[in-house]
Amino acid sequence: MTDTQKIYELWLNDINGIGGATCKQLISHLESAENVYNSSYKELISIPNIGEFLTKSILNAKNKLDNAEKELKLAEVNNTRVLTYMDKEFPKRLKMQKDAPYLIYVKGKAVGLNASKNIAIVGSRAATNYGHYVTKRIVEKLSEIPGVNIISGLAYGIDIHAHRASLEYKMGTIGVMANGLKSVYPRVHQKTVNEMLADNKSGLISENSMLSLPDAPKFPARNRIIAALADVVIVVQAKKRGGALITADIANSYHKDVFAVPGLITDPLAEGCNNLIKYKKAHLFSSIEDILTEMNWSRDSNSSNQMSLFQKNNLTAIEQKITKIIFDHPLQIEEIAIQTQIPLPKLASLLLQLELKGVVKLKAGNIYTLN
Repeated sequence: MTDTQKIYELWLNDINGIGGATCKQLISHLESAENVYNSSYKELISIPNIGEFLTKSILNAKNKLDNAEKELKLAEVNNTRVLTYMDKEFPKRLKMQKDAPYLIYVKGKAVGLNASKNIAIVGSRAATNYGHYVTKRIVEKLSEIPGVNIISGLAYGIDIHAHRASLEYKMGTIGVMANGLKSVYPRVHQKTVNEMLADNKSGLISENSMLSLPDAPKFPARNRIIAALADVVIVVQAKKRGGALITADIANSYHKDVFAVPGLITDPLAEGCNNLIKYKKAHLFSSIEDILTEMNWSRDSNSSNQMSLFQKNNLTAIEQKITKIIFDHPLQIEEIAIQTQIPLPKLASLLLQLELKGVVKLKAGNIYTLN
């Protein structure tokens, strides 16, 4: 995508009252952000669900193209890439969610955005030494599983310890920010951010413009991106209410697997985790084996992201079952679910894993076929 196209994308994304879903709807009808910019009142008002208010907002924003140009230059000066959902690099897991942003900013290599296995580790900002210890132990054990990348929010407590442990054990880690990527928040985490940006697999992402400051509404919005990027969310320590529980709730709404580390019933920092388990909103986490069993993941160090049909013995039994069915007949996900008797949310996750490994691909008509 050219710089000119990016400018129009940034312009569209910045219009007041227009979110990710509306941006995608406009693009689906008009094919590009530049065409949206050049559209007339009559063309815009004729698009389903684009009423009078949004039409006028778009038309009134046409004098703000210079702002988008400045934003792109600011991103480039700060070594930040601008990705829309049409870009190949845009995270596949994020693209699957209806409330995904239309556009994100990415800093660093951030190869882990489309890693074969993404695990989010979140928890209280007021985490104890025990919480820090558990987080480090979890990351250490996850480092033994090929292809795992760690997602978190760069906040105080569990988040920053998850990032630091990931770097220590040579794993990719992605920090999802609630502010623009021009600055680091909290500032005291700048050293860790520098290490993440220097790592080939790690980096930062945000849906907020470069100069955006963190405010209360941005944190729950940030949490939905953490949940969307992850295959699994692990909550280590959490009070009765807090951001980690918001992330867990969103992950459940996305049909992601959530695990919670249990704690003492007298410990306020364990109340959130214990309630997640109690009300069946999370699996009890006692070891990495819990995740391997639930997700059908293997410890096989020979697994590859470029598997071919002739290497399918490296797949888990359930992945081989899906592959065999698709080999016989390319099918839609609902048909695969009927034949395998795998629930749709779980099957969607498994098919995504196979897609990331290069085994299957999604074609027009939502039909899965072998790659």
